[in-house]
Amino acid sequence: MRLAFTFIFLSASAALADPQLAGRYKGIIWSSGSDGPGFTTLTVAADGSISGTYRYMDGWTPADGTLDDCRFAALILTCEWTDAYGSGAWVVRFNADRSAFEGSWYDWSIEGRHDRPEGGFKWTGDKTG
Repeated sequence: MRLAFTFIFLSASAALADPQLAGRYKGIIWSSGSDGPGFTTLTVAADGSISGTYRYMDGWTPADGTLDDCRFAALILTCEWTDAYGSGAWVVRFNADRSAFEGSWYDWSIEGRHDRPEGGFKWTGDKTG
């Protein structure tokens, strides 16, 4: 009985991830007081876990970071971003075919809600391939 339960649990977990999310997205990431170009790459592992990396321009300097501890439900992907400047919540809403997203990043040091695609600092992406 335990093996059957474990198998069902693992299958349900893997089904939560959408393989269509995987890819590279080009968009806008707000930083240092203005919108700038950014790239977000999402990976969906065989076990269904989602993670990612990103690069944006901090002034004239490229800055890199990671997206971890991701969860996807009802077209909304929530992750934790981490880079040299800190960490926080990343919440974006995908369009129906998963080819683009719009959302926000939040800094954990700023009080308030950190769970909505709207209301934080701008982060967008259109799939490039």
